[in-house]
Amino acid sequence: MKALVIAGSGQVGGALLEGLRRGGIEAVGTHHRRAGAGTIGLDITDAASVSECVGGMRPDAIFLAVNTAGGVDYCEEHPEEAHALNVQGTANVVEAARRLQSLLVYFSTDYVFDGSSGPYSEEDEPRPINAYGVTKWEAENLVRARAPRHLIIRTTAVFGWERGSRNFAMQIWENLRVGRPLRVPDDQWCNPTLAEELAKTVVELVTAGADGVFNVVGKDRVTRAELGKALAKTMELEPALISPVPTSETGQRAARPLQGGLRTEKLARFLGRPAVPLHQCLELFRNKWKADRTATPRV
Repeated sequence: MKALVIAGSGQVGGALLEGLRRGGIEAVGTHHRRAGAGTIGLDITDAASVSECVGGMRPDAIFLAVNTAGGVDYCEEHPEEAHALNVQGTANVVEAARRLQSLLVYFSTDYVFDGSSGPYSEEDEPRPINAYGVTKWEAENLVRARAPRHLIIRTTAVFGWERGSRNFAMQIWENLRVGRPLRVPDDQWCNPTLAEELAKTVVELVTAGADGVFNVVGKDRVTRAELGKALAKTMELEPALISPVPTSETGQRAARPLQGGLRTEKLARFLGRPAVPLHQCLELFRNKWKADRTATPRV
């Protein structure tokens, strides 16, 4: 198998490249603004560039792990940019995959739901409540309608030890290590998902011939504040610097699905094993944190 990982310089894309290569699969990654090790430049909003890249490589599988820079609030303030990347960009990749009959693996989110009655299964009806969720749901529909071979992966609260990343774990590290407190929502529920385990599981699904929609998240469902305190302990920081507050007091601009999170029964049935529990993800995270801290000077 030959794989193309779009956004291979990002957190999820980078983990996918490692997981694919570790499994003996030839994999090439792309980047837009932030280059990664050995990745090639690609702007998926440029249809001609996507066609040239995919047509030149002719991958058996395309992994589309793009996420709008700046996050959920940025999308709320820049809806046209979010639509261009998440919807039009996806449409360009879908068309290229369709021409080659390549498998398209699309990464989505629990933010396609309104958060009124989570955790959600793959069969629940999406009702996004912010611009980010709307564009991801529109993109999902494009993939379903136009990509003959597709796998849609819904995930949430992805974290990992990656210097330079803005994922939640790194925000905890950068703030708490200098004694700066953080206000973290105690009413937003999620399934914390380690990036490396997400990638590993997705490669398993692809290898096993999975299709349709799969929730790929950690087994345990906690609040963002609980996750923050657990990460602080894991990195030997002071959990008391995490202040649990309601979302209404955080100043977040985009509405959040409060009772979020995803169910994993379908994933467990397909793979014959349960999703990875949080304590195991934190242990793996800690191992990587410790290894990096040992290899680099303490600051």
